[in-house]
Amino acid sequence: AYKHDRETQRVFSSHGAIAYDDRILRWTMAASSVSIWTLDGRQSIPFVGGPRQRDLLHTQRGETDLALVNGQWYLLAACEIEEPTPVDVEDALGVDLGIVNLATDSDGETHSGAQVETVRVRQQRRRDRLQAVGTRSAKRRGALWAKKNAGKQRRFQANVNHCIAKTLVTKAKGTRRSIALENLKCIKERAEQTVRKAQRSRHGNWGFLQLRTFITYKARLAGVCVEPVDPRNTSRTCSQPLCGYCDPRNRVDQAHFRCLHCGSTAPADYNAAKNIRGPEGTPAAVNQPMVSTLRGEAQAQAL
Repeated sequence: AYKHDRETQRVFSSHGAIAYDDRILRWTMAASSVSIWTLDGRQSIPFVGGPRQRDLLHTQRGETDLALVNGQWYLLAACEIEEPTPVDVEDALGVDLGIVNLATDSDGETHSGAQVETVRVRQQRRRDRLQAVGTRSAKRRGALWAKKNAGKQRRFQANVNHCIAKTLVTKAKGTRRSIALENLKCIKERAEQTVRKAQRSRHGNWGFLQLRTFITYKARLAGVCVEPVDPRNTSRTCSQPLCGYCDPRNRVDQAHFRCLHCGSTAPADYNAAKNIRGPEGTPAAVNQPMVSTLRGEAQAQAL
C-alpha cells in the first residue's frame, strides 16, 4: 500500500487481522492445535471446531487469517470444495422475492418477513428516540446502545435468509428441479425514485441480494441449477396457462391478484412465482447467468 501512496501515513490496529501462509502456520488435527511462527519462535496453540469444520480443514488451501471478533480469536481458513454435477431436470421451482413475504415459491409456500420487519422497526425506533434527545447523557447512552447492538439486526436477518435458502434448495433437490430466481439487479436504485420517503428505510434494509446469494451458493453445493429470470411484468401477468393476460390493474394491491380477462384470483406473490417458473416448468425470459458478489461463495461458508 505504501508503494502506491507515499503521501498518506498508514495507521494499523494493534489487533488487526494477520494473514498466515503454509510456511508460518501449520494445522495439527490429531492434537487439535495450530503451530504459528511468531517473533518469539513457534507457538503451539489449541483450537476448537465442530465436526464439519474439521472435515473442511482437510481441503484447506492458501492463507489463513487470524482475526479478533467480539473479543474472540478466530482462524479464518479458505477451503476448496468440489461442486457436484447438476442433475438433469425437467421442471423448475419459481421463487418470487419481496419485502412483506421474503420469498414465495411456485408451490405456494410463503416465507414471511414479519419477524425481520419487527426487529428492524424496534431498532429504528430506539435509534430515533436516542437521536431526538440532544443532551450529553442521551448521546452517551446512544453510543453505548449502538455499540451493544451493533450488527444485531444484520445477524438476525442473515439467519432468516440462511433458513429460507436452505429450505428452497432442499425442496428443489428433493424434487429434482432447478430454481428459477428473479434477477433484481439495481432494484434498490429504481425503488428510491418511486417509493415514498417514509418507506425508504424499509426498502434500504431489504436483504434480497443476500438471500439470492445464499440460495445461489447453497444450490451450487447441492448440485441444483439456478436460472435467473427477468422479473418484469411477472406481478402483472395472469399465470393461468390459457390466459397470460398482462395489465397493471390485475394487481389489486400488495397481497392480491385478480385477472381482468379471465377473472382468476390468487395471492399476488404466488401468481408472480408461477410466472417466474414459466409454463410447464420452463423459466421465463432468462437473462445473463447469475454471478454471486461474495468472494469464495463455495468455500467454507461456515468457517
